[in-house]
Amino acid sequence: MSSERLLFVAGIVLLAASALLGFVQYAQRERPRAFALWRVVHSGGTAGAVQLLVLAAVWDRFAQSQATTLLAIGIVAATYAFFLGPLARALNRPRLAGAILSAGGIIALPAYVGLPLALLV
Repeated sequence: MSSERLLFVAGIVLLAASALLGFVQYAQRERPRAFALWRVVHSGGTAGAVQLLVLAAVWDRFAQSQATTLLAIGIVAATYAFFLGPLARALNRPRLAGAILSAGGIIALPAYVGLPLALLV
C-alpha cells in the first residue's frame, strides 16, 4: 500500500468513526463531564482525520522513500493513538488511556519533527 493510500484510508476510517461517536457525544448531553469527554473524542478524531486526508492529498510533494513511508506510518499511528486514548478515557479506562497516549507521544515526537524535515530533503 502506498503512503498516500495509507493516509487516505486511515483518514476516511477515522472520520467515519469520529462521526459515529458524535452520536454518543450527543446522547451524553445531560451529563456535562461525560459530554466533555466524548466531545474530545469526536472533535479530536475529526481533526486527526482531516489532518490525514490533507497529508494524503499533498504527499506526492515529498520525496518517495522508505523514510517517508515510515514517516506516514508514524503519523497514522500517532493520530490513532491520540484518538484511541481519549476514547479509552471516555469509556472509563484511565490506565489504558494513559498507556495509549504515552505510546502516541513517543511515536508522535519523531514523526512530527520528521515531517518538516522531509520537505527539506
